[in-house]
Amino acid sequence: MGCSTLHCDHILDLIQLDNTHAILEVEVPESWLGKSIIELDIRKKYGVNIMAIKHNDSINVNVEPDIVLTEDITLLVLGDYKNLKKML
Repeated sequence: MGCSTLHCDHILDLIQLDNTHAILEVEVPESWLGKSIIELDIRKKYGVNIMAIKHNDSINVNVEPDIVLTEDITLLVLGDYKNLKKML
């Protein structure tokens, strides 16, 4: 599975781990803006893990669930392709 299956316009970088898993750097989906990670319940709802948040070229790997997502950050997300596609 590749970028064409995962809506490339939101993906800034993709690291394929194997045939079914990848790490993506993605823009925050528009419907998530202004909401916290815990409010969105991302892991339970989408089955993916936010590994880090990138803001102004700085990476924060201590992702707190109360962080409010804004359009000036990107997310480093780990998951299988099926769940990553569902998230996007």
